Amino acid sequence: MAQVALSELLGQDDISTFLRGIVARGRYGNAYLFHGPAGVGKGTAALAFARAALCDRVAGAAPVSAPVDDGPSLFGEALAPPAVATEGDDACGECSACRKTAQLIHPDLKFLFPLSGEEKMLNETVADTMQAMREDPLFTFQYEKAASIRLGATRELQRELAFRTYEASRRVVVIRDCDRMREDQYSSLLKSIEEPGASTIWVLTTSRLARVPSTIRSRCQRVRFAPLAENRIREFLMEHAEIEEKSARMLAALSGGSLARALVLRGEDPVALRNQALAMLEPALRGDMKTLWAATQAASRFGKNGRESLRRTIEFQQLWLRDLLRAHYGAPREMLVNRDLDSGTLNVLRKTAALIDATEVRRRLMVLEEALRAIDGNVSADLALFSTLARAGGQRLGEGAWPAHSTARWDY
Repeated sequence: MAQVALSELLGQDDISTFLRGIVARGRYGNAYLFHGPAGVGKGTAALAFARAALCDRVAGAAPVSAPVDDGPSLFGEALAPPAVATEGDDACGECSACRKTAQLIHPDLKFLFPLSGEEKMLNETVADTMQAMREDPLFTFQYEKAASIRLGATRELQRELAFRTYEASRRVVVIRDCDRMREDQYSSLLKSIEEPGASTIWVLTTSRLARVPSTIRSRCQRVRFAPLAENRIREFLMEHAEIEEKSARMLAALSGGSLARALVLRGEDPVALRNQALAMLEPALRGDMKTLWAATQAASRFGKNGRESLRRTIEFQQLWLRDLLRAHYGAPREMLVNRDLDSGTLNVLRKTAALIDATEVRRRLMVLEEALRAIDGNVSADLALFSTLARAGGQRLGEGAWPAHSTARWDY
């Protein structure tokens, strides 16, 4: 993950060109907010951008002095030539700075990410995560439990920002999933993001833009990431994850444009998981609440399943609704995500699509989006899943109790 260059970003050619242009000119903004669906390369791009900005051979890099020659080395080692700044637009991958950023040990690269677990194990958890990122080029972040960017990490960051950079001419702060911070953390970082000084660049990433305060969003230059094309994900899985074409094709179809989701599913049986998720929609569509309640309790294992499992179930149902929308407008079978299903099931899909309009499909998709947000809160898993599936199946539970278009929590 940490060693990807800007020129190697998967399926984000426009963003790659934009970021490389910034590096080539050496004129950086104070803060950037990378936003878009989960698992499409925002975190990878943020680290690649930081790596390029800290490279010794790009415009605006600090001059590197020549090594002092104290005579012949005892071990016969030749002195490395000094790095020479050029008009590059990407990390060279060869200088001292690039070697350090590739291992996430550059003193002027600050990388914060959400963590779960006890506070006393915080340092060990950070070290384990960083080591996993170094060793596994296909490492993906997963949040089975409640995860947040710890207050101690942001306080330590603010203390370090008071000092000059250590080696480079600039410092880069990357905060992954910045929506997982507390309100007081946003407030304390607001001044630093608004006026970071000429030597600090902020790069924030989020897949839940509405949860980032408007005060933070308005002070960042937004960079929007799009879902990845199926063929890009399939080719990546075949080339880098060594997955056979048939399995890669299925994973790419069920990924919904998210490479991270495909990588997570590769160690499991994605078809079985998808079928299990869709099976829970059947009693909801029939209005059989008793059977639906039993199915949701079994799926959540009476509240024992982690957040990732529940999130994955809902994401499969989102893909089904998207197929419903495509079928409503006459899309052929090869354009459907769940095109591998038998003809009988696909006929049911098309019949259902003929009975509802796009507005109703959108309402049900919004119900699932609401459930994805609720999963990260302190909710009862089986009750949340039951309520979500009932409404996604056409029930109008609680309608009118809340405003139809409620304002996002952070829109103030």
